[in-house]
Amino acid sequence: MPDFIVTPYTFEDLAKVKAHGADSVLIGTPFFSVRCVHAFPVEELHAIKKECKRLSLRMYVAVNRFFVEEELAALREHLHLLKEIDVDGIYYGDECVLLEAEHFGLKQKLIYNPDTLITNHSDVQYYLDEGIQMVTISKEITLQEMCEIGRLTDGECEVILHGRLNMMHSKRNLLSSYMSFIGKNEQVRDNYDLYLMEENRNEHMPIVEDETGTHVFTGFTLASFEEIQELLQSGIRHFRIDGMFHDIAYVLEALDLYHAILNKEKDAKEVFAAYAKKYEKDHVTHGFYYTKTSKVKEG
Repeated sequence: MPDFIVTPYTFEDLAKVKAHGADSVLIGTPFFSVRCVHAFPVEELHAIKKECKRLSLRMYVAVNRFFVEEELAALREHLHLLKEIDVDGIYYGDECVLLEAEHFGLKQKLIYNPDTLITNHSDVQYYLDEGIQMVTISKEITLQEMCEIGRLTDGECEVILHGRLNMMHSKRNLLSSYMSFIGKNEQVRDNYDLYLMEENRNEHMPIVEDETGTHVFTGFTLASFEEIQELLQSGIRHFRIDGMFHDIAYVLEALDLYHAILNKEKDAKEVFAAYAKKYEKDHVTHGFYYTKTSKVKEG
């Protein structure tokens, strides 16, 4: 059975996503999480866990910040809290989280999500054999490569199924620095309406500056309506729907469509075509499923 992992915006969204077929939620918190649709105060985590238990939802928490030396004490305190709450999984990208979590007996809860680094089944198997729970496959490889990883891996792996994809993260405040350089006093911090546009491409790449630095996202939105069956058949069963730049209605709609396709109630090609037309401004595509990212730019 597939495990649909979604990103809630409010406490009330937990019941909504469960009603629409979600199996797990990914919760962000201030400071420890980056690129989350909402940062829930840590004081609410106990209540979120209680509600998830009532709804039979798995509660995953993002601890995907990269930590410098003086932040390790705060990390340890946070991991102690997550152990006390008994969360179902902890997303991380910084290897220090692996070491610190092991000290708290949390290694089996970890989900390694290093963005671009997991590109073959040996990568996945190495971390699973270390005793962690799950590994997120790189979103920059092809469908064929993902499915091969799924077939060859002994253990749990996840793919990002739907939404904008993160392209770049810098801890520097690049937008603020640029505005200062050109002599403009513009509000760029936590502004989700800004984008970059290359001269030779008709794509708008969202760019966000927040307390963790600057993030650039793809100029397209990934939709996997036509690919989910093949991914599932390859042995991959964890699918994440990211609602960044949208709202809960967007997430619920995506959940409904994927379930309808898996239940053979809707045709995947027709769903993709209608969805791409509805969200034309989001430039809905198949992402990198059929295009290697090593493609050489021409012109």
